[in-house]
Amino acid sequence: VLGPTGTGKTKCIQMLLKAMTDVGVPHKENRMNPKAITASEMFGRLDVATNDWTDGIFSTLWRRTHKVKKGEHVWLVLDGPVDAIWIENLNSVLDDNKTLTLANGDRIPMAPDCKIVFEPDNVDNASPATVSRNGMVYMSSSALDWRPILKGWLSTRSDKERGILWDLFDKSFDPVLTYIRTSLEAKMSVLECNYIRQAMDLLAGLTPSEDHESSAPSAQRTPQHLERLYIFSLMWSVGALLELDDRAKMEVFLKEQSTELDLPPVRDGETIFEYLVDEQGQWQHWASQVQEYDYPHDSVPEYASILVPNVDNVRTTFLIDTIAKQNQAVLLIGEQGTAKTVMVQGYASRYDPEKHLFKAFNFSSASTPLLYQRTIESYVDKRVGSTYGPPAGKRMTVFVDDINMPVINEWGDQVTNEIVRQLMEMSGFYNLEKPGDFTNIVDIQFLAAMIHPGGGRNDIPARLKRQFTIFNCTLPSNASIDKIFGVIGSGYFCPERGFIEEVCDAAARLVPCTRLLWQHTKTKMLPTPAKFHYIFNLRDLSRIW
Repeated sequence: VLGPTGTGKTKCIQMLLKAMTDVGVPHKENRMNPKAITASEMFGRLDVATNDWTDGIFSTLWRRTHKVKKGEHVWLVLDGPVDAIWIENLNSVLDDNKTLTLANGDRIPMAPDCKIVFEPDNVDNASPATVSRNGMVYMSSSALDWRPILKGWLSTRSDKERGILWDLFDKSFDPVLTYIRTSLEAKMSVLECNYIRQAMDLLAGLTPSEDHESSAPSAQRTPQHLERLYIFSLMWSVGALLELDDRAKMEVFLKEQSTELDLPPVRDGETIFEYLVDEQGQWQHWASQVQEYDYPHDSVPEYASILVPNVDNVRTTFLIDTIAKQNQAVLLIGEQGTAKTVMVQGYASRYDPEKHLFKAFNFSSASTPLLYQRTIESYVDKRVGSTYGPPAGKRMTVFVDDINMPVINEWGDQVTNEIVRQLMEMSGFYNLEKPGDFTNIVDIQFLAAMIHPGGGRNDIPARLKRQFTIFNCTLPSNASIDKIFGVIGSGYFCPERGFIEEVCDAAARLVPCTRLLWQHTKTKMLPTPAKFHYIFNLRDLSRIW
């Protein structure tokens, strides 16, 4: 079963199994990702010195298919990218022999009630020998557009919301999505199903359902309020991956296309992205949500820990919170120095440590699936049976920085991110000490950050992108940059520390001066093959202060 992410491959398999079970032929699936483990962990390994044999995960699951009850069918679903190594090892299984041959000489025939299903997004790396042994079912992304996905979500909402939201999506979602995909450049390529899913998740976070104790009852939300919330979620789903100039073009398109949409009243030099919908359903400028930062006069805070609130980071924190409070994952993308890591850490500092833990680690080009699995296992304790979770019944958020850094192998697969996807999708991974036993991980959610893909920088697999809600962090505006460094400069050079007035005034005037110098340097001194390190980002500006 192959096709791009979000076309319903997994759901089709599960529906078929459930339907077969309901008509009296019990079916169950054992799902594993062959790329999240090494070949020896999959098929088993022979110790050369002692001649001891250790079974692998796949060989253990294969043996177990012989022990199922009579009349029960098992499907082994291998859910991961195909390469010519692991799938060639299954050639003897897929041909008429139907026998798994292991390195220790074991030959295990296929159980009569067992089936093997492969679930990749493409078979670019499969050899003709493999392809000819399989029946192919291709599921196209055009067969499942955004409408059925939206209808499924709307069926969980109240009748009043359903009618209003369906009309809004039907009227304006398609033209905007088509315009963005044909005329503008998103910083990361994602499929249609990602955009609609992100819009639905934002609406779900902004309009909690009836049983949510802190929410205003949905009966109090007027159609105008819902329309404004829809526009807000449209901006931050379809427009979330755009840079500033493309966001301005999207705003112009929205105004030209749909005059009846209740867009925010924009002042000169601003875009609709600078507005949010408040509790009463009114448009409000993000600047009204920004608190002032008090630089202490009697001590000097650690530079890396200073987060001066401005429109950009207050807005991103709100968007992270809207998604994360639903226990879903958020991915921030942006150039160096757009404060992705600092914003996530600032958001996590609001957690109550008695109820919610926060752990952060970085990926590098040397990160392996084993390292990742051991890291996650070190964060959790045993709860019951094979279920593990954070200690003392708490919840935990894990922040993975530079998630796109792991090396991409010769087949074009990023194996470290395959185990990240497996943990997010299946809520666990296979135990490496007891092959075939699945470790369930509960009460854990993910945040991640990465630099824009392209220009020699890796992207992450499309099937992992689908697990995240993705926001692009743009560079702050000139006013925001001046405010940030103005607060730091004026906070340190103040009369309370014994500086004379001339020095204090000069510090305030130096802030826009250094910013202009940095901007001119950035435009004039571009990177060349000989001077490829000429990349002047916000970090270089912050080093001055």
